[in-house]
Amino acid sequence: MIALVVGSTPISLIKMIHGNHNTWQLIINYRLPRILVAVLGGALIGISGLLLQSVLRNQLVDTSILGIMNGSQFLLIALLVLLPSFLNVNVLLGSFAGLILTAVWFVVLPKHQPPLRLILLGIATAMTFQALTNIASEGLGVPLPSLSTVSWPQVMQLIMVIIIGCILITLVWPNLKYFALPSRQVKLLGISEEKTIWIVLLAIGLWTGALTSLIGIVFFLGAILPEIARFMNPKQKSQHLIWPTALWGSLLLLNADTIARTVVAPKELPTSAILLAISGPLFGLMLIKGGHHARH
Repeated sequence: MIALVVGSTPISLIKMIHGNHNTWQLIINYRLPRILVAVLGGALIGISGLLLQSVLRNQLVDTSILGIMNGSQFLLIALLVLLPSFLNVNVLLGSFAGLILTAVWFVVLPKHQPPLRLILLGIATAMTFQALTNIASEGLGVPLPSLSTVSWPQVMQLIMVIIIGCILITLVWPNLKYFALPSRQVKLLGISEEKTIWIVLLAIGLWTGALTSLIGIVFFLGAILPEIARFMNPKQKSQHLIWPTALWGSLLLLNADTIARTVVAPKELPTSAILLAISGPLFGLMLIKGGHHARH
C-alpha cells in the first residue's frame, strides 16, 4: 500500500476512495505493473540465486556475479538492434537471450573450478559484458531498461516466462536434495547430476533474461538473499528456503524501488543503484565471513 501511494507523483487516498479517474489511471497503468514486477522480480532473483548456489555447491555466486545478467542484457540489446520490430516482446526476447547465454556459459566454463576462481571468472565476464553494453547503449542510443517504463504487456510476458521456468524446476525438484551430497556420491546413487544442472540453469537463464529486460542489472542480490534466509532459518535445508528467499527478495526490491522514486521526488533514482548501495556492503561481509570456505 505504501508503494502504491508514494512516488514521484504522490497519490491522494481521498481521490482514490472517491474514484478520481486520473488517480486510478495512474494506479492501474503505472503503479500496479511496477509493483508486480518488483515483487515477482525480487522473488525470482532470490530463487535463482538459491538454486544456482545449490547446483554449483557454492554459496557465494549468483547470476550477476557469474556474468549471466550482464551477458543477457548485452545480447538483448544486440537482438533489439538487429530485430527492432520485436521491441513489443522484449521480455520474451530477453528470456531467449538469457537462455542462450546460460547454455553457452555452462558449456564453455571449465568444470570443477574452485569456488573463488569461479567467482573471479564470473566477475571478469560480467565486467566485459557491462563494458560492451555501455558501448552499445551510448553508441547506438538504445535505452537501458528501468522499472519506470514497465507496462501490462510486459508483466504478462514475465508471468509466462515464470510459469515455463517453474515447470522446468518441477521436473527436477526431487533431485535437488541430492546436491547436499558430494558429486561422486550422487553418481553412485544413479542420479543424473549434469541433466539436473542443465534444466535448472535453463530455467534460471529464462528468468534472468526476462528480468534483465525489465529492471536491468542487479548486482549481488541473488547471492545475498539466500544468505539472509539461511541466517533466519539456520537449520533448514536449501529446498525449504525457497519461500523465505523469495519473500525477502520481493520485500527488498519493492522497498528499494519505492525509495528510488520518492527520495528525490519528482525525480527518480535508478532502483539498481539503491540495491547496489544496500547489497554491495552486505556482499562484502559475506565474502569476509565465507573467505575460509572459499579457500577450501
